[in-house]
Amino acid sequence: MPKFLFYTGTAFCLFLALSSAASALRDFEDGASAFIAIGAGVTTHAAWAILVALFASLAVSAVFLRMAALVAARNLFAAFVAVFSVAAAVGSLVVVLMLQIRMLRARSVFDSLSDAHLACVFALGWFVSAMLLAMRPYFRVQASRILSVLVFLPLPLFALIIGQELFVNASHAPLPAATPAVIVYFAVLAVLFFSIAVHCVRHRYLFLEMTNLRELLDSRVDPASRAARRTIGGVAFDS
Repeated sequence: MPKFLFYTGTAFCLFLALSSAASALRDFEDGASAFIAIGAGVTTHAAWAILVALFASLAVSAVFLRMAALVAARNLFAAFVAVFSVAAAVGSLVVVLMLQIRMLRARSVFDSLSDAHLACVFALGWFVSAMLLAMRPYFRVQASRILSVLVFLPLPLFALIIGQELFVNASHAPLPAATPAVIVYFAVLAVLFFSIAVHCVRHRYLFLEMTNLRELLDSRVDPASRAARRTIGGVAFDS
């Protein structure tokens, strides 16, 4: 993949980690949720937040699609699931951002679009959680065992959030309530995206070098180091 896209995606992964950590701290201290432009008011900051989120979605999705391409050499089904999850997550985020633009620029429709915005935020959370879980075949071999276990957490945590919405207390639109499950969810996302950013920097040769099917299936050595690395062909899971 292009160097500019790779380094931009890695930087935005770190940015997402910091943003998730900040959201968890805000929810814990103030008990008030905010997401991108919602909660910031009609300001220049809100407009820039929407633009940054749009570009971040493209850069980060490119990094995850590269991981899916590496998985495809050994497990095509896992790669298709990963590609679908990435596409659904990006699509959900774009819908959320378009709703936020309309809600901020036309205050008269804010209340009428709030419920739709809340539903789209839930859809975004579900697909992001599924996307991280779909990347487990890659993280299982190329990353640490801890990271391959951590990708399991977002989906059950988000299922707990949905369960609270159904059986405990429903959130007031346009954002989910700042419950302990939401705080833990954002904290887990912060750790995951920070670990992914570090992994991308350490294993950048997997993303920047041209590869073909023969190279993916054969042994691979990092040209920047004399020590042998794990094979790219071992990306997929065996079970």
